Amino acid sequence: MLAKSLPSILPDITFEEALEITKINSVVGLLSEENALVKIRPFRSPHHTITSTSLVGGGKTPKPR
Repeated sequence: MLAKSLPSILPDITFEEALEITKINSVVGLLSEENALVKIRPFRSPHHTITSTSLVGGGKTPKPR
């Protein structure tokens, strides 16, 4: 329950942060043409049973989601 409420209490995203997140999403190919600038903070709520290895990620091509 706490993890689900965390995004709502985070501070608003600054323009510089939005620009950086947009650049990352653009390089990876996750940027849509209708939303030229990402205006929300990326936040993932992992399951409570996740291992530290799974949380960090891995594989050949890491991607932000």
